[in-house]
Amino acid sequence: MAEGQFPAGSMLPKMQAAIEFAKLGKEAIICSLNQAAAALDGKAGTRITK
Repeated sequence: MAEGQFPAGSMLPKMQAAIEFAKLGKEAIICSLNQAAAALDGKAGTRITK
């Protein structure tokens, strides 16, 4: 994020929230709504963990 890979207003807020959630020892999943079921099955999306 420090390298500016995620412009403000795009993925940046999602990544920041996911990182804060993962700091609590939980797993964050970022995906599109139509891929939610596949993401919960581990077949889609991006997972952020500590």
